[in-house]
Amino acid sequence: MTSSTSSGLRPTACRTLITFALCALSSIVYLSKSNAAEKSILETIKKDGILKVCSESGYLPLEMKTASGKWIGFDPEMMEAFAKHLGVKLIISDTKWDGIIPSLLTGKCDMIASSMAKTKEREKAVTFSDPYYDNKFLIAVKDTPDNRKNYKSLEDFNKSGIKIAVKTGSAPDLYLQDTKSLKKAQIMRFDADADTVNAVLGGRSNAFIYDTPYVKLAALNNPGKIYIVPQGFNGDQFSVAMRKKDQELAISFNEFLVEWKKIGGYDKAMKYYFDSQEWLTLLDK
Repeated sequence: MTSSTSSGLRPTACRTLITFALCALSSIVYLSKSNAAEKSILETIKKDGILKVCSESGYLPLEMKTASGKWIGFDPEMMEAFAKHLGVKLIISDTKWDGIIPSLLTGKCDMIASSMAKTKEREKAVTFSDPYYDNKFLIAVKDTPDNRKNYKSLEDFNKSGIKIAVKTGSAPDLYLQDTKSLKKAQIMRFDADADTVNAVLGGRSNAFIYDTPYVKLAALNNPGKIYIVPQGFNGDQFSVAMRKKDQELAISFNEFLVEWKKIGGYDKAMKYYFDSQEWLTLLDK
């Protein structure tokens, strides 16, 4: 009995001494072609000297661009450190959110670093790095003595007559729809992030709910005007995304992340972008 081999397919059987040599040769050719086709993206990045990253600018303070087009923020600083770790140049492409995963999958970039939450649905399409940021949903209200006294947690807002501002389609919006946590309150949906804050400051809404970075930034930008309710809830973790086949790149990034934290780079970037307003002056430059 002999085995047949179609072009480009792995031989499935070598059953006789007569066909053994031909099958072995065919296997070698197949593996050689397969290895060439599946060349490590990490090797390619190092060989070409370029790390291509997709990100959507505008999510302060994690990723943004100055008036001159320079990228700043926690994510760009982290990826710049990773590129330096690999000994290559970093190129970040500003990519619309609805096209960011397709851009990765079609090879327009090697990684996504854009405050992307690790979810089961996204894991069907991409591989995620170890998380680099724990994100909770926070509630913010006008900073008044009564609000500080009356609002301590999400449950305190589940009352008739209370209005809550969220961005349409945001993670907090979807969470409230799924859990019905504030079914007694009125949910006000806005298309722009800033509109949720303005609704509270303007008195149209009692509170707004968003991710930790955005709520903290809103409080920094409006000193004495916004009070963040102490107890956050639910939330997710931000990770860097790569194609599923690029496991070597994921391992390399995870190793870098451990080292970056060890040498203090992570804490330094966190303090600069989350605990100070120094970087805000760069937006005008």
